[in-house]
Amino acid sequence: MKIVITGATSGIGAALALHYAQPGVTLGLLGRRQDRLAEVIGRCEAHGADVIAEPLDVRDGAAMRIFAETFVARADGVDLVIANAGVGQPDDLASGDIAPHAQQFEINVIGVLNTLIPFVPQMVRQQQGHLVAIASVAGFRALPGSTTYAASKMAVRTLMEGYGWALQPHGIIVTSINPGFVVSEMTDKNEFKMPFLLSTDDAVGKMARAIQRKRRVYTFPWQMAILARLLPYLPGALLRRAWLSRSLAIVRAI
Repeated sequence: MKIVITGATSGIGAALALHYAQPGVTLGLLGRRQDRLAEVIGRCEAHGADVIAEPLDVRDGAAMRIFAETFVARADGVDLVIANAGVGQPDDLASGDIAPHAQQFEINVIGVLNTLIPFVPQMVRQQQGHLVAIASVAGFRALPGSTTYAASKMAVRTLMEGYGWALQPHGIIVTSINPGFVVSEMTDKNEFKMPFLLSTDDAVGKMARAIQRKRRVYTFPWQMAILARLLPYLPGALLRRAWLSRSLAIVRAI
């Protein structure tokens, strides 16, 4: 297997890398933090994997394209690419600062494009391959207080659905994975109760099984999958009320 994973320095990305690390596997690992990337590389190599890695930012389209070409040449092809790198933070509209909103779209959406599309020509030549993007349950509905994040993940879901139709004739599988709350650096910052929170290892096990089964869309855990189906039909007033209740709870805790 020849596998590329972004956001491989911590959380889900690092756990995915270790899950797939074994003899006969070539891993392409990408992450911005060089020290943490080096640690993950060492652990994967200790498991017998051959590792090709670069400390890259997924927003750098030119560098990502060069990495894709380098990986394909050294690994003699590619089987699976997982666009995992992502960021999220609460909306702060009152600040008037667009930077955090733009950053979420640059990493969560443009970063996915920079990760996946450069590998498409090789997969078309091979007439096989698998593209995966980590979206979110949040991508099923605009959420008060996290609308920018939700919109970025909704964009990923839409892209993956359409690309799946376009690439199916070439034998390429396209998968959108929509996790609920998973233990990670991103969720560690949350100041509210996270229902059905999964450990990183449990989440990665579920993701890997969905990928192996070539699921087009996979939303988990099952409680969140049900919620995702209901979210588009919930009245906006109900969501606003829930958001206000959460905000008041955080203020009281402070």
